[in-house]
Amino acid sequence: MKKLFTSILTVVLLFSMVGSVFAESKKVNYEYSTALVKAVQLDEKFVGAVGVDGEFLFLDQQKAIENGISTDKIKEAKEKIKDYNKITKDALEITPLLTFVGNQIQFDEIEAEEKGVSKELINATKSDIEKINKASEGIFSIAACDGSNKYVDRWYGYDTYFDSCNANKLIGYLTIGAGITTIAAAITAFIAPPVGLAVGIAAGLIGIGAGALTVANANGCGILIRWSFDKPIWTGSQC
Repeated sequence: MKKLFTSILTVVLLFSMVGSVFAESKKVNYEYSTALVKAVQLDEKFVGAVGVDGEFLFLDQQKAIENGISTDKIKEAKEKIKDYNKITKDALEITPLLTFVGNQIQFDEIEAEEKGVSKELINATKSDIEKINKASEGIFSIAACDGSNKYVDRWYGYDTYFDSCNANKLIGYLTIGAGITTIAAAITAFIAPPVGLAVGIAAGLIGIGAGALTVANANGCGILIRWSFDKPIWTGSQC
């Protein structure tokens, strides 16, 4: 996950709030705390001490101490969560300025400047979008998209479903080497996973690779990926 934090921030992700689990501010839910701890790559001792506060992650320091975690480990965890939340902050600024149109992505640079988005983030966003749009020139979207787009909680973690069209888009993003946040932005737009998980899913897809996803989508009915929290454990067709 350290690579994730040091990657160039390109387009962006929006952490969607799904379900009553996130209805209250500063809430720690054990099941989702496990997923968040794995996404940020913290020791399992932090489960129950990491939760969500709105769109951001937070650390219950007292709970961490009760769990027997050292001061140094707590300090390290706070830095990782700070980095993770920085990605979220950038995402919240940029995502409303993105529009997915077929295989292309539109970015309102003028509005971004008016809203005070940093030049660095604007330039990084433009760079990734230009690569994606150039790669998709001349590629026509098929009229029908087979399969479904959804996030489903499971006892072993969760499942992610992408229809044939969105699977092809993700394969394209991976093929051109799009940034982690570009892929996370697409994931959020396609399936709206719970807060804090889009980045972990994006990192997992990068690990799976375009080749494996292409094989899974070969039948043209979309892909299904099973996850043990942040780790993909099975990739196949929705057929």
